[in-house]
Amino acid sequence: MKTDTKNRIMGLAALYLLIPAMLLAQPAGKKQLVGVWAVREAQVGQSQLPLLSLAMFRGDGSFIKGVGYKALPAIAALQNVATELGPGYGRWVDTDSAGEFRLTFYSVMRKLGRVNGFQRTQDTLVLSESGNEYTGHARTDFLDANWNVVFSTTSEVKATRLETPNPAILFGEPAAQESLLGVWEVNASPIGQSPLLSLAVFGGDGSFTTVGGYKALPPVPAVDEVASELGPGCGRWAATGNREFRLTFYSVLWKTGLVNGFQRVQDTFTLSESGNEYAGHAQVDFLDANWNVVFSTSSDLKGTRLETPNPAVPVAPPSERKGVWKWEASLPGFSAKPMLGLSFVAEDGNSTTSGASTAPAVPAVQAVANEISPSFGQFVRTGDREFRLTTYALMWKAGQVNGFQRLQSRQTLSESGDEYISHATMEVLDTKWNVVFSTTSETKGTRLETPGQD
Repeated sequence: MKTDTKNRIMGLAALYLLIPAMLLAQPAGKKQLVGVWAVREAQVGQSQLPLLSLAMFRGDGSFIKGVGYKALPAIAALQNVATELGPGYGRWVDTDSAGEFRLTFYSVMRKLGRVNGFQRTQDTLVLSESGNEYTGHARTDFLDANWNVVFSTTSEVKATRLETPNPAILFGEPAAQESLLGVWEVNASPIGQSPLLSLAVFGGDGSFTTVGGYKALPPVPAVDEVASELGPGCGRWAATGNREFRLTFYSVLWKTGLVNGFQRVQDTFTLSESGNEYAGHAQVDFLDANWNVVFSTSSDLKGTRLETPNPAVPVAPPSERKGVWKWEASLPGFSAKPMLGLSFVAEDGNSTTSGASTAPAVPAVQAVANEISPSFGQFVRTGDREFRLTTYALMWKAGQVNGFQRLQSRQTLSESGDEYISHATMEVLDTKWNVVFSTTSETKGTRLETPGQD
């Protein structure tokens, strides 16, 4: 990491929610799913309580889902394959029927921290007249590492739109250097707590995804009663003036492997003149499963843009890469078995990757961290079927961020457009961005089937 481009300032901030009526101030024929939703899933034929989760629909047809249950159900066929579920990535499309949509998304399933299977969910959704709710029916298949179905279930889905800033109303036309598009390191200073590090990615359509801060929640009795662990977050941002922005995002809170609450963060921040830093203030609310606030705090935040390939130099956005991909990576001299995972690419080149959750079993790495988060990055096209990608992940030790992983790769797409090969350098860094371990990897990827895929 070139320290002269990492000026370490970031800002999130402020107490602000916009009402759903503003989000939906558009003709009935243009109602869309775009936004962040609270989801309840009741599995057909099972007595367990409804599963809670978060979902974000992006304007380019892409989809991200927070984990509804981190701990997989106690079903023998599942437990033989995996015990833990990761985030979901997919695509959605409207059908010929008014207000009806199709959605397919995929998640990794892990056993002992490594990906050992996958989950595939196919939904049919119907948007309400108000545009603030949808209902649907989902079929979920649990698959082993070779994509054989080991268990299937169905569920009834209900969702409610969450309040976020509306880019269509507030978004101005910030100069190119003021754009937030890309990956950022965030340093938060909550009142009465130690500074927290996290990663965030801002989408060109106003979408926002984040991970980290604290994996283990702060030792506050009111919070401990609700949950013990924080999941990834998703939300939306909008420009409100010259280099001024609002952001609201939500994260799931887990207790004993199930979602039992939520975190809501409302930020107001200002981008620096260079466009590489921002600073602001955040209001943070911890909520129970019924969305009652159980604890609130605030923090000052500083953000620094991380180095990714420069979209201004290559030819055009890598829209041909959009979609969900399964991948298999070989790490010579490090892991005897290939590593498995999923990658999601949006039309603007933003990329999110889920793989193993345990850090490499290398002494230099274990001294820094023992767990790893999903990774965020930015794609650019550098030639005919050639791409560059840099991604970043958080690394945790004892529930706190204590380092980073950076992956720099060159990828070549097949003539069909449905496979790629990649050569990458993977580095593990401490919190001061010093490299403590480095290796190389070879990866093969295959596009997964989703609705509306070009």
